[in-house]
Amino acid sequence: MSREAAGLIMAGGAGERMRRSGSGVPKPLVPVAGKPLLEWNLLALLRAGLRDIHVSVAAADGPVRDFARSRCTDLARRQGADLAVIEEPQPLGSIGAAACLAGRGDVVAVNADNLTSLDLRAILASHRLDGAALTLAVHDEPFPIPYGQVTTEQGRVVAYREKPSLAVRVCSAVSVLGAQAVHAIEPGEAIGLPALANRLLQAGAAVHAFHHAAPWIDVNDLAARERAEAVVSRFADRFAA
Repeated sequence: MSREAAGLIMAGGAGERMRRSGSGVPKPLVPVAGKPLLEWNLLALLRAGLRDIHVSVAAADGPVRDFARSRCTDLARRQGADLAVIEEPQPLGSIGAAACLAGRGDVVAVNADNLTSLDLRAILASHRLDGAALTLAVHDEPFPIPYGQVTTEQGRVVAYREKPSLAVRVCSAVSVLGAQAVHAIEPGEAIGLPALANRLLQAGAAVHAFHHAAPWIDVNDLAARERAEAVVSRFADRFAA
């Protein structure tokens, strides 16, 4: 890449919902179409041309740490990339580990429990073109409403839709942090991405959205894993390594 950029995979979550659904392995290691979620996210960063990659894990989570240091490190080296593990003695939230990457250029951050074919090169390029402090990937997620939606005008009913599905614009848990965003996180601070975005907004910094329509799924339980398998099968060409 023409300018420095680092990749960060957030894999330090507790994964309680995944365990409650019956999974016997930590969430980042749950396999989807033959690859653990952590590996899918690493491959996405490598496809984007990132060669300075970091995986943030809970210090007590030996299996995830060991997988990152073995399989993931080997995959990175094969493509000329360096991979380092950030151990969190205490949980740092969904973006706190980014403070460890100060001085490494823009940080492209992804969550290990999400699966998407989003073009990470494109969001990084958009971030740089906009000159933003923070860029959030966003998409329109359909949510089924369990009630009938009534539309009125001056007291008259003009439409009645039974249990419609309404699109809500949500964050896709992919972001690009510029230097201002990275330095807004105190070293060792536990902070989530929403809190960081609001902190930057309150400081008057530019927080931009990168709207996309790429396949995306949050894999938080075994039922979602089944849906993720279907997504990868349907869009196999977009997830090709």
